Amino acid sequence: MSEVQFRAGKNLLRGHFHYPATSVAQLPGVLIIPGFADTAVGPHNMHCALARALTEAGLAVLRFDYHGQGESEGDFRDFTAQSGLGDARAALEVLRMQAGVDAKRLGAIGFSLGAALACSLAAEVASVQVLTLLAPVAYPQSVFRTFFSPQHLEQAELYGWMDWHGWAVGGEYLPSLSTLEPLKALKCAQAATLVMQGTEDIEVLPENGEAYAAHGASIHWLKGGDHQFSSVYLQEEIIQKTVSWFQAHWKLPK
Repeated sequence: MSEVQFRAGKNLLRGHFHYPATSVAQLPGVLIIPGFADTAVGPHNMHCALARALTEAGLAVLRFDYHGQGESEGDFRDFTAQSGLGDARAALEVLRMQAGVDAKRLGAIGFSLGAALACSLAAEVASVQVLTLLAPVAYPQSVFRTFFSPQHLEQAELYGWMDWHGWAVGGEYLPSLSTLEPLKALKCAQAATLVMQGTEDIEVLPENGEAYAAHGASIHWLKGGDHQFSSVYLQEEIIQKTVSWFQAHWKLPK
């Protein structure tokens, strides 16, 4: 694993690049895109565990922090749907340019909001051929409206930001979601897409996963799974299914 730094707009972002130590081939590359108020580590270390498992299966992986989160620079108050997509777009370009990565074989794993951004990237970049969407947001505006109380919205109106569970969320975040249309993007993309949805997710309801399935994605239900996949067994199931999905599409040895 090596650390990487790159710019997205005015911000210096940081991430971690994983590559098999013994490989000399041009390998497919996978970008892990965090959720909202999430980092390159992921809930319960999930993004780290996914990166290690994918690397062991013969893939190159980049995981990164949005600006204002994790190890990246910037102010989280400036985070919007557009800036998050810009950060992910810049990260994908970094992955594409890494030595040992086959720029024509790229994939993405997106968690929650990151899943919506992954669909947007796949619609933009034809070499993004494979997607895994974890607890994916299909309806950004309606989903995130439920995250914030009337008091939060009043704060945003009065002060330009709201104090949400210790995160300073900018007043422009909710309006920015109107530009994000992940289901439309998925229909435009040519990526083989797997959705993994917890049946007990009360943050991003299962109807979101069903919407992706109705738009052509394969869906795997995680029985009893919440939004954070708060079970070692569910996390292991996610990792196994994700690795198998990428291996099957690119016909990698198991």
